[in-house]
Amino acid sequence: MVIPEIICYNKERDVSVGILIRIEENVMKTIGYVIFAWIYDLCCFFCRVHPGKIVLWNGHNHGVNGNLEEIRKAYQDKEGYVIRILVKRDLFRNPDTGVRKPLGALLGDVVLFFVIFPYHMATAEKVFMNDNFLPLCHMNTKKRQTQYIQLWHGAGAFKRFGLSTETDPSVAEIVRKANRRITHLFVTSKHIAPYYEEAFAVSPDRIYPAGIPVTDIYFETEEMERRKEMFYMKYPELIGKKLLLYAPTFRRTDEENQNILKQFDILKIQEILGNDWVILIKMHPKFPAKNIMQNKFCYDMTNYNDITDLYLVSDMLITDYSSCVVEYVLLDKPILLFAYDLPEYDRGFYFDYESMMPGEIAHSQEELFQFLQKKCDNIPKRQNFVKFQYDNIKGNATRRILDILG
Repeated sequence: MVIPEIICYNKERDVSVGILIRIEENVMKTIGYVIFAWIYDLCCFFCRVHPGKIVLWNGHNHGVNGNLEEIRKAYQDKEGYVIRILVKRDLFRNPDTGVRKPLGALLGDVVLFFVIFPYHMATAEKVFMNDNFLPLCHMNTKKRQTQYIQLWHGAGAFKRFGLSTETDPSVAEIVRKANRRITHLFVTSKHIAPYYEEAFAVSPDRIYPAGIPVTDIYFETEEMERRKEMFYMKYPELIGKKLLLYAPTFRRTDEENQNILKQFDILKIQEILGNDWVILIKMHPKFPAKNIMQNKFCYDMTNYNDITDLYLVSDMLITDYSSCVVEYVLLDKPILLFAYDLPEYDRGFYFDYESMMPGEIAHSQEELFQFLQKKCDNIPKRQNFVKFQYDNIKGNATRRILDILG
């Protein structure tokens, strides 16, 4: 069940209230998972699996993009296949405003989530997911031939995620039970497979280092050019400009998230780069900033649907701990890491951040300004990062995945 997240002030007097809210939230979610699973099992009893039926479960964003979009394109022209798209974020609240939907729409979403979704999953031959799907922990999938395929929504691995960071034992157990139903987990490299085994609690024999679909585009020249052209059709004034993409990840608190751009002095960076450059800012969609300066030298791209387009048109990336670097390195362009709060960053990493990350690391604004003035580009670190994160760097991951799945 999709329950809106309740955020409490982190004050001592509110701790007991926060604990009670969290308990109630977990109980409600568990009830939702059980109802979903019960309807699923009922559909399994009365309905057969439909050969060629493909379900795309998007639990991360609204619409279809990234890995799921590449899978959709791979199957849409194949004869005998039917694609059903199930999206979590569009349920119960308006995905753009976050406002709870009117009662009529809410009832429609309840039917959609608790009747239509279970039916499609129960009758699918293959279910592709880009996020954890926790109702699986109660679903009886053993008697079905359905493949449950986890593609995740990020490439590679360097910062801890999933069960590597989960501190609530009850949630961790639900995730483990749900992920036991996963039949295939695709990753980009055998080097990172152990991290995914830890993060998902999936056994090594179900982890396939065949690559992930979203990386195929970086080896398809015509598609890259088409997407660049589409971008410049929307922003013709940027033709001929050099583009700096700033794409930081989110932080733990709202205060920290709003502080991100206070650390990134847009006017000073504009001054250093000169009039030939334009800054594109892509904040994490869950934590958009309220203080983004917008003018002819700076564009807010937070709501731009597919960040891959921004990778393709940009000439340089500045980020911090975002997994976007794992894809961006495939373009062989300069990367700077702006890690002004590295000692306080609470997610942790699977390896040493300082030595492994694919670019120079600025620990302060002054260091960032210096790297920009010197036009620093640490090519050896970038190349080593690629070798670690990828086994196959020639594309065709989607084809390899479909071959494995049969």
